[in-house]
Amino acid sequence: MSFVGHIRDLAAARRELETRRLLVVGGAPDADRSAFLDAVAREVADEAGLPVYRFRVADAGERSGEAGRTPGEAADAVVEACRGVFVVHPCVVVVDGVPAGAADAVPTGTADGSLLAGLISAFAESESFLLVGSTDAREGASALPSDGCADGWALLTRAAVHCDRGDPRAAGPLLRRAVEAHQVAGDRRGEAWVVFLYGRMCRLRGRAEDARRLLHIARERFRAVGERPGEAWACGELARLATRSGAPDPDALGEARRLHERAGDRRGAAWAHLWWTVARADEPGFPWREEFTNVQGRFHEVSDRLGTAWTLHHHALTLARTDGTDGVDGTAGTGERRREADRLFEGALALFEEADCPHGRAWTMLEYALRSPAHRFLNGEWAAEIRHVFHGIGDEAGEAWVDLAEAGPSPDGEPPYELACRYPTALLDTLGWTEAGEPLIPRAARDTQPEPRPGFPRPGDRDRPDDSRAHVRLTLLDDVPVPDVPARIALQVVPGPGHPWSTAPLPPLTARATSLGHAEIDPAHGVPADGAEFRFTPHRPGSHRLRFTVEDPATGTVLQQIEAEIDVVPSDPGPHRPTAPAPRPSARRA
Repeated sequence: MSFVGHIRDLAAARRELETRRLLVVGGAPDADRSAFLDAVAREVADEAGLPVYRFRVADAGERSGEAGRTPGEAADAVVEACRGVFVVHPCVVVVDGVPAGAADAVPTGTADGSLLAGLISAFAESESFLLVGSTDAREGASALPSDGCADGWALLTRAAVHCDRGDPRAAGPLLRRAVEAHQVAGDRRGEAWVVFLYGRMCRLRGRAEDARRLLHIARERFRAVGERPGEAWACGELARLATRSGAPDPDALGEARRLHERAGDRRGAAWAHLWWTVARADEPGFPWREEFTNVQGRFHEVSDRLGTAWTLHHHALTLARTDGTDGVDGTAGTGERRREADRLFEGALALFEEADCPHGRAWTMLEYALRSPAHRFLNGEWAAEIRHVFHGIGDEAGEAWVDLAEAGPSPDGEPPYELACRYPTALLDTLGWTEAGEPLIPRAARDTQPEPRPGFPRPGDRDRPDDSRAHVRLTLLDDVPVPDVPARIALQVVPGPGHPWSTAPLPPLTARATSLGHAEIDPAHGVPADGAEFRFTPHRPGSHRLRFTVEDPATGTVLQQIEAEIDVVPSDPGPHRPTAPAPRPSARRA
């Protein structure tokens, strides 16, 4: 158990609650304190899958909801309730309105009738989380600017945590709710951070073009509101997009680092320094030992365990792959490098586990197993264990790398389908193999969790050219879809050269459009032969799914059904609305 007074930082409150399972909040007016408690409770309960129970007590018994009771009797009733099912079954319990003075210190006993002491006693052996709010408002300061804004920032924090953990799937719904909260509060700075996190989420999922578009928008919005740390983060994420093609951009990463330093953002500067070092680590003559050590010191200064873990991971990876260019030669030097790399991998694993980052843990387990045969052979199920961790966060690309490590190089030298359909050819071309047949996985592979590319031929289709088939092509004609503004989508049926329709007019096919979310699409039907065009009007930011069904009306046959996902960014809070947009020079395929 732990006592924390006058909490204002939601992230710090959550860390304290998850570590100690007890949080006491005071020094704020009732409305602000209650909003803060609710935000922390929802954040922890949603992620842990626990129910939330709320009690209100105060200096007078009638505020407990039971008129006529004395404060002591009201306190006893709350403690008795908490001694029951809440202690046996894990949950999140919020007790607000604890009398002033009762939360000033943790009492040593219950003889004085202290409600806080009774609650601590009731929860002493419980796995539940307990949040206590004190009515003491001596400082008269507001803990949160408003309920809506508080919710928006709490949701943003949770979405960022999911991205840090390597689970971007869970970030999307949180960001949609965060957008609504920030728009209600009129918080342009919060909206800019939502767009940034959308861009980061797209980068993690391997959607490079969407990420680039959103990060550019976020950078401009950060500039508009004077958010210099945000601008630096956006520049850093844009620079990291280059790693997807296997060609990192150290200069852009160095500029992001300088922007962070000018903004006084030490944590952001540490991350930019790390990715700059990683981008140059394989260059001949680069002093990677000194740089990784410097980065590790930076992360220690800002108490960033996740940054320290990734630093140890890449430092160990560099050590394990070095061939004596670090100045250590001979068999003894090779053995020493391997032992040092093992120590760094083990340190990274411990920190990833502490930080609850399964993405980093899985990659470290994989690289440790590949670089340390003795470690791998100690566990005959090493591949299954690592694959299980990747599977837990839905990282099918990570599972494919484990499959490759188990199978070894293919006889024809071609990458497996599960990797070829997800990663650019340029990145896969940098895949190497050791003399022992172990893969040297590109560093950039762990930066994303790419999904399969639509239409990528299956292995059985490789000998059947596409020229005998017809394809449906969707094109977003307008840039940057925003809520309540129509965006045009063109649908084409494109026959291959060997298809009968390539030399004859298209038949009068029907394309039926359906929105699978909070959006309208008009008209409901179109004719591809006449140039089918639909107007897509979303009603909220976030990711929207559309379904298009191409039918032959003469026979009533469904020829093809496809689904597309379109990202909608928050609209500019100013009065300006886009006029009729011009077609894009190079349209995006949905």
